[in-house]
Amino acid sequence: MKRFKVKLHGENFLLNLDGELKKFGFYATRFVTAENPQEAEKIAIILTHQNPNLRNTVLNENTDRPAINLEEIKEVGFLKFFAKKSTADFTFYPEDEE
Repeated sequence: MKRFKVKLHGENFLLNLDGELKKFGFYATRFVTAENPQEAEKIAIILTHQNPNLRNTVLNENTDRPAINLEEIKEVGFLKFFAKKSTADFTFYPEDEE
């Protein structure tokens, strides 16, 4: 298995922050092990979708679904993988200010 650093870009996430509904995007980095880059991308997107902090706060209707897309992927070495794996998180931005 190889180790990958996967950078993702989420768009069209309807969230209620401070009592106001607003659309947000985010960037997230995930470190995953996989056989190849395509599998690493799928795993990273699934892990992001399954994150309870994200899943429990998204308020989109089925007709206005958010999206998560690949920004960048690269294979990384053992030390970088384990040093960075626990620091992966989300960086949100308001979409109307992008």
